[in-house]
Amino acid sequence: MTLPPMRSWLYAPGNNAKLLERVFTVGADAVILDLEDAVPPGEKLRARSMVAEAVRSRAGHQRPAVFVRVNHPDTGLAESDVKAVVGPGLDGLRVPKVESADTVAAITRWSGRGIPLVCNIESAAGVWHAGDIASASPDLLTLAFGSADFLRDVHGQATPEALETLHARSQLVLACRVSGLRAPVDGVYPQLVDDAGLEGTTRQSRALGFFGRSALHPRQVPIINTVFTPSETEVAQAREVVSAASAAEKSGTGALRLLNGDFVDVAIVRHAQAILELDAALQNRQD
Repeated sequence: MTLPPMRSWLYAPGNNAKLLERVFTVGADAVILDLEDAVPPGEKLRARSMVAEAVRSRAGHQRPAVFVRVNHPDTGLAESDVKAVVGPGLDGLRVPKVESADTVAAITRWSGRGIPLVCNIESAAGVWHAGDIASASPDLLTLAFGSADFLRDVHGQATPEALETLHARSQLVLACRVSGLRAPVDGVYPQLVDDAGLEGTTRQSRALGFFGRSALHPRQVPIINTVFTPSETEVAQAREVVSAASAAEKSGTGALRLLNGDFVDVAIVRHAQAILELDAALQNRQD
């Protein structure tokens, strides 16, 4: 099955029965049932059983997409996590704190291949080896950035402008693009009541080349969905570009200007086509 575009990825702790039920109903494109950081050590086995049951209960449901964040292989829990949740109802796995292709290979081996993987990049080593990680398995869907852990690793400090992670996030965009993966997914915004900050940093992520963002709370989902949905103006402008390009091609012209004076070349036309394709995919998702 080809997964649709996923704008919002909502986390739910794997040991919270109430949230494991509610997370599917709040409008996120994808949910992440968490067995890793959100679950205390003493609750890991219980959470695994609860998440496996929640996954099975989603068999036959088309949306939201269901991912499980398993524990890192170094914990000794990952193999059992993977084998417990792989099956009907699961759309993919989130792999935490990936720093090498070896981690991807291990998860792929345990999952039996064919299960889409999203690798969380959360450290300097992960960013440094992002290219190798991105090309480590045909099952890899994309990379996801973890800003809090990354900044802790490099002794950085979060700022409202998020410029301290600009280089690292750009590296993920390049790694995904060169490896032919989907655009990377940005990390969570930790301030739950700062809607303006969430929207501003999410728009920055989209401008960098990200598509989609993880969320900690359902209230963040509508904002993330809106930012990664082409606006009516964007769609109208894209249609104008594609239409003008089609007319120019028929007349034998390789480049053209729109009525407003904007210059249009092949790269701009392709970007406009991508916007229209995304809009169509999101419209189909709502049907």
